[in-house]
Amino acid sequence: MKFLIIAQRFHTNLYYRAKALKDAGYGVKVVVLYRGKSEFYENIDIRQIKLSLFSKLIIKIISFFRKKDLKSSFELRIQSPGKELREVIKSYKPDVIALKAYQNLLALKTLRIAKKYNAKVLMLTQTTLTHIKGSTYLFNLNIKLFKYLKIFAYITPIQSNYEVFRNVGIKNIYYVPFVFPLNENVKNEVQNTIKIISIGKYTKRKDQILLIKAVYELIKKGFDINLNIFGEIADEGYYNSLIDFINKEKLEEKINIFINIPYSEIIKEYSKHNLFVLPSYAEPAAYSIVEAMAYGLPAICSSENGTKCYIEEGKTGYVFEAKNIKNLTEKIERLISDKKKLQTISKNSLISAKEIHNLNNFKNEIIKIVNQE
Repeated sequence: MKFLIIAQRFHTNLYYRAKALKDAGYGVKVVVLYRGKSEFYENIDIRQIKLSLFSKLIIKIISFFRKKDLKSSFELRIQSPGKELREVIKSYKPDVIALKAYQNLLALKTLRIAKKYNAKVLMLTQTTLTHIKGSTYLFNLNIKLFKYLKIFAYITPIQSNYEVFRNVGIKNIYYVPFVFPLNENVKNEVQNTIKIISIGKYTKRKDQILLIKAVYELIKKGFDINLNIFGEIADEGYYNSLIDFINKEKLEEKINIFINIPYSEIIKEYSKHNLFVLPSYAEPAAYSIVEAMAYGLPAICSSENGTKCYIEEGKTGYVFEAKNIKNLTEKIERLISDKKKLQTISKNSLISAKEIHNLNNFKNEIIKIVNQE
């Protein structure tokens, strides 16, 4: 069986899903429209194809007015591939297309071509929204169009997404969690200094400033903490505000900011820490939680993170109220004030990662879904 993964960009959360299928002996090829700095695709057959002339023209016009490096939602929606996409599908002849695109021109064009060549399409979706720009009517029209273009199944790594889609009458939706290989050499050691790690682009939505302020409050209470934050600069003004706060409060020896560290190096950092915290809000589906748990780290994330469903409250970590510094500070303190509890939750995280997020689970579920009549 041959799989073709199509996405606007090859997000790291796709890598081990692709690897799970490839390691099982299936053909795997990836097509993307652009590549980011933090992506990881070792030993994956990946091809970047050109945008259509129409998309290039519109995006070039928009880029004159864009103040940040991050693309706007409109730019992402109008990214449409040129003729290369049809050529790839025609020559590769995939049995299954895993489409990481939703409510955009890439999705529509892929579905139209896939229908012609009789490939089963799995729509990889991470949104719980059942409206388009506030319109339920437009959403229903979109779903009807997808149905006409023969989406075989929707696949989501978010439990709430599964429930929302089922509730609006979409029956061919399946919950298949993110996967990441377990680190078998976790020692679960807790030293005097509690080491906290956080990963995410430096942009306002990631809310690293909230975490920095929470750690600052705990340091003032006497806790010995070292916080290391890794990411790439997406908003230079926001990044500078983090540095300014750290310098103003003289936290340079306690809080470190790292930029543009390769993914293969960041992964190694998990084993050097005791706790993972992701403070971001409006977070569709953070993958770093799965990575952290596979290294035996208790995880804390906000209530606005789609993959908060991977955290069992008090067992593998905590979920705090988004943007609430008091609640975040309390959840961190609850973990680091009891080192034995921290070690127990660390062990629980490993067990959860092994049972729920191993690569075989993804492969088995996908093949089961594809083989349905």
